[in-house]
Amino acid sequence: MIFQNFIGLLLSLVILIWSCDYAIKTSITISRVFKIREIFVGVFIIALGTSLPEFAATFQALKLNSEGIVAGNLIGSNIANILLVGGIMLFPVSRLDLGNDNKSTYLFFLIFSLLFFLFIIIDLNIGIKLGFVLILLLVIFIYFEVKKPKLEKVEESQNIHQSTYFLIIKILFAFIVLFFSSRYFIDFAKDMTKILGVAETTVGITVVAFGTSLPEVIATIISIVKKQNNLAVGNILGSNIANIFGITLIAILINGEINYHNLLTNIDKWLFLITSILFFVIIYLRLAGKLLSIGLLLSYMTYFTYLYL
Repeated sequence: MIFQNFIGLLLSLVILIWSCDYAIKTSITISRVFKIREIFVGVFIIALGTSLPEFAATFQALKLNSEGIVAGNLIGSNIANILLVGGIMLFPVSRLDLGNDNKSTYLFFLIFSLLFFLFIIIDLNIGIKLGFVLILLLVIFIYFEVKKPKLEKVEESQNIHQSTYFLIIKILFAFIVLFFSSRYFIDFAKDMTKILGVAETTVGITVVAFGTSLPEVIATIISIVKKQNNLAVGNILGSNIANIFGITLIAILINGEINYHNLLTNIDKWLFLITSILFFVIIYLRLAGKLLSIGLLLSYMTYFTYLYL
């Protein structure tokens, strides 16, 4: 039984890595064929795919009337994306090579984070009306991102009209494989820890929390290896934005409303704000390096230890 679970765990991890790599390659092709900025692809394509585990966890938690898990999933994933995924991203690079035309994207990220901080610091029921406001803000964000100038230097080796549907199929296929491989990775990990006698609470805190962030981690590592800094940054930005809007809108659609204020501790709320501002400063000033990377990773480990000791 242990051997079978170990093989399943290893196999699902290998498939997860492959699907992320396949999604990255396809996304790079999309950015070149359609002359789209790479950070845009990272924010709107890769981030959406890597956020699927968080969306699935949200849906399952709401079915079980566990709003606390929903709130924790959103805040915890965003903090993990910045401290854990961001820390990994910054380790191998001495300076982030990002385009000047992406600064408004960073600003949108900061505005959305500050707005969501108000939602969680104030005792507020987020219902249908605020849901429409969120959708409007998302539409405005997408409009300004799409309106930005396209890339000038593009490889002309592919025919756009002939490859459009094929590229869509490829990216959807990668996301489907990514979703199920991450799901099975979590399932096999749960079974493995149960066999080894680890408490179920510990499993949820460690394996599930890490499992839902694993696609972002792998996608970021692959992006850095391929020297695609814009994709890596876009993945983190997009995943956090997707969590704020996607998880909240899912909660509104299923439950009618959600109140984050009563579901989160003050430390969670303020750490969300601090990490969001910190990441904005890092990418705006293009900071990087091993020292900053280690600082972020140690901060995440300290936060993780504080919560669950």
